[in-house]
Amino acid sequence: MNFLSLFFVIDHSHSQKRILAFKNNIKKFTIISYFRNQAVEYENHYNLGKIPQNNYIRRFAKIFFDIPRLSKILSNNPKIDVVYAWNFDIALLFMLTKLFSKRRYKFIYEVADVKPILLSNSVVGVFLRKLEQFILNHTDYLCVTSEDFISNYFDKYYEHDAKTYILENKVYPKIDVKLINNKLNNIPTGSKWRIGLVGIFRCNTSLQLLLELAKTLPEKIEIILAGKPEEHVNESFKELIRLNDTLVIGEYRYPNDLQNIYSKIDIIWSADFSEPTVNSKWLLPNRIYEAGLFAVPQLCFSENKAISEYIKSLNIGWILEEVNIKSLMNFFSSLTSEKYHQMKLNYSDLPSDQFSGDEQVKSLLSQVRLELLD
Repeated sequence: MNFLSLFFVIDHSHSQKRILAFKNNIKKFTIISYFRNQAVEYENHYNLGKIPQNNYIRRFAKIFFDIPRLSKILSNNPKIDVVYAWNFDIALLFMLTKLFSKRRYKFIYEVADVKPILLSNSVVGVFLRKLEQFILNHTDYLCVTSEDFISNYFDKYYEHDAKTYILENKVYPKIDVKLINNKLNNIPTGSKWRIGLVGIFRCNTSLQLLLELAKTLPEKIEIILAGKPEEHVNESFKELIRLNDTLVIGEYRYPNDLQNIYSKIDIIWSADFSEPTVNSKWLLPNRIYEAGLFAVPQLCFSENKAISEYIKSLNIGWILEEVNIKSLMNFFSSLTSEKYHQMKLNYSDLPSDQFSGDEQVKSLLSQVRLELLD
């Protein structure tokens, strides 16, 4: 199998996770990508440059003018037989380039989120869905990070024959189980609960709730932030880091720094309201698997449909009904070390594969290999 991987944003933890997984399971591996903030170089890597952000006209213009470049790269790599693309934009680039070629490829299309515009009945929304239908017409495997993306989006808005595959945001590579068992013994002994928010901060509601909670219960709450904010939440982020009881870890290396980060956290903030009508209901973010691997109990709200169902099914955290400061105050006012300890112990019966992605990646690639042999 000669594998080409297309990434819309190479400097994203999701891209880096997939690259590591593919490199560990595929001998012949080529990468083509754009970058958002900082170029990241790999072996057998073609860099298409910086992609415009928050400007769809400039972005599509960039994609259109890169068709000849991608066509030349494909011509110079005639043995490629499998193509993987993460994100609508770069999948579209590949499909437009493929129009000018008679070569056939097995195509894997991964979707990790759905933008609200794609559900809109506006002219732009309808046009974008037609483009995605064009992509799906030539897709062999449709990979999503949550089953809810299939049932609530792809099966409702499109007709397609692609094989669907759930490739969750689990931790990759697998981390030694001994670390997890040791973590079970780390029960908080201090007077404050350390609430962690990990990843890219794009949810202003979450930051505001954590800010208000820390101000209201300063004797009980400490906030830990590991990651970086997107531009639209900068003000809330700055307010939060000005508090005395906020520990800012900042940007981190994935997966190298995960153990250190989660050893400092008692409860992970799993909630997300950044796109309440779409992604926030359907997504299963990285941090629920990372927290799971290190046996950190989780906190979210019933409004986070997919997240709350996941946490409830494994009994590894608490789900609050009302998204407000009163609900949070009531919860933390009644939380005891005994209740916390019992919730944490629920992790001890779960297999590590519940949170590690090694087997899912191997299973997908095995299926693709078998099809190539047919």
